[in-house]
Amino acid sequence: MVTGTPGTGKTTFSKALAKSIGAGYLNLTQYVSQNKLYARIDPTRHTKVVNVARTRNSLRKALAGKRGSLVVDSHIPEGIVPRQLVRRVFVLRCHPKVLESRLRAKNWKPNKIRENVLSEILDSCLTSAVRYYGWRKVVQLNTSSGSMRRFIASAQRSLRGKLKRRARFDWLKELDKQGLLDRYLR
Repeated sequence: MVTGTPGTGKTTFSKALAKSIGAGYLNLTQYVSQNKLYARIDPTRHTKVVNVARTRNSLRKALAGKRGSLVVDSHIPEGIVPRQLVRRVFVLRCHPKVLESRLRAKNWKPNKIRENVLSEILDSCLTSAVRYYGWRKVVQLNTSSGSMRRFIASAQRSLRGKLKRRARFDWLKELDKQGLLDRYLR
């Protein structure tokens, strides 16, 4: 499973990882939309609110009897893909300043940029992944800079059990050191 705040590179990473390990690829957002597995549309955020129970049941049925590995790309990690089916959860992380720049380049609205940057600062996706899957399955990868090849190599080492160091990121501390914390928390 690959998760992270929008803009961290989930889709690019997930597709590259799937290709590198000979696995299938599933974009959970597209799956939910195609199968109408959302509870409603949030008029304020202009987003579909996922019906977690229906999506989990639908995925269980779709995956039953399937052979081989599957890389699931989603910014909603908890509860959708059953614990026992997940070998590793890669949480993509990105420095808030870099993330903000990426989302601006995608022409996102200022309120959506702020919401997602704050989500990254406050470790939303990481917290959800750890709460549901546990630290033993979670690996964080910083995609703020570097090559996709390097990120995939780290993921492969992790899947083989050879990634010794588990990275941790504290964006609050980092932003405070850089004098940027007030900018994001105003």
